[in-house]
Amino acid sequence: MVDAFIDLVLEHGSAPTPENVAERASVSRATFFRYFSSLDDLRRQATVRVAERFPDLLDVPDVGAGNLDDRVRRFVDSRFELHETLHSLELVSRQHATGSAETTELVDAIRQIFADQARRHFSTELDSYGAAHGDDVVTAISLLTSVESWQQFRHSHGRTPVQTRRAWRHALLGILSAPQTA
Repeated sequence: MVDAFIDLVLEHGSAPTPENVAERASVSRATFFRYFSSLDDLRRQATVRVAERFPDLLDVPDVGAGNLDDRVRRFVDSRFELHETLHSLELVSRQHATGSAETTELVDAIRQIFADQARRHFSTELDSYGAAHGDDVVTAISLLTSVESWQQFRHSHGRTPVQTRRAWRHALLGILSAPQTA
């Protein structure tokens, strides 16, 4: 049922009903509620299952290796592929986080994991900043390469994958190469 939920969201771009999930999984609605107390419970379990089904999308390859241009390219490519593939699931999770403290915690934990990846990947540059400036830069990187940013570039502004990646690379290089200011 968890995989059915994931597949339905990826196919249709929105959260399915318990009936849709039960039908896709070839189980009854009663069976659905025997395993899940609510659709929120299923969404939380789906978030965990995504990490099992798509582990390559959740990691940045060769963390911290190479020069800045190479690291920025790999980081942008990894985030872009993540959002290009899983944006529907990410957006459904964020949309439903407002109504559930547990889902909000899970979304925040995932955001923290992504921020920590940025911190490790760009540690060479961040180590030369003060703690506050480094945290500001990590936050800017996280926001710039978030699913919300992906949605703005790809849908609201009609940018192609090439244009989106290029814009993200230029912005990250600017952020990470900029001289420190108070």
